[in-house]
Amino acid sequence: MSTTTESTVDEIVAERLGLAESAFDDETRFEEDVDAESLDLVELAEAVEATVGVHVPDEDLADLETVGEFKAYVAERA
Repeated sequence: MSTTTESTVDEIVAERLGLAESAFDDETRFEEDVDAESLDLVELAEAVEATVGVHVPDEDLADLETVGEFKAYVAERA
């Protein structure tokens, strides 16, 4: 994964979920650790698509449980 893509996704996660970038890492689980709801994740995916150009379909988004899984998914398609 490029550092630029990784940094961009971290910035989007922080902004959309109202977190400091130091408050999460690749092992952070969206629902269990930061109380992200499904709408939060949809908005996160929309922001990634607008910024990075990678579409994350809802059915794939449901399977991405951690920040690291989400970043890897985006990087594979960027």
